[in-house]
Amino acid sequence: MFAGSPAAIQAIPAVPSSAGPEAGYAGNAGADASFAAMLASMTDSAAGAVVAADRSAAMLASGGGDVAAAAIARAKADVALEIASVAASRVSSAITSLLQTQS
Repeated sequence: MFAGSPAAIQAIPAVPSSAGPEAGYAGNAGADASFAAMLASMTDSAAGAVVAADRSAAMLASGGGDVAAAAIARAKADVALEIASVAASRVSSAITSLLQTQS
């Protein structure tokens, strides 16, 4: 990108409606698989955002990137990592709570 040219901003992909908390609910056999697929998708998405931010920062460092695009990519990566961190914390807390009720 050149200075003064508009930065290309990619849209954030929509979350499929089947990935909600009610997906696989009520004892369906595929509930574990859908939850695992959702976690894998979230992990891949966060990793992809970090890779895109790193690539954008490397382009900027080599003189071929755009400051705004690099900042936006880093902000998207930070948000994705924050969401992953909160999700991991909540899952850990839920597991701890379940293990405490069984003792």
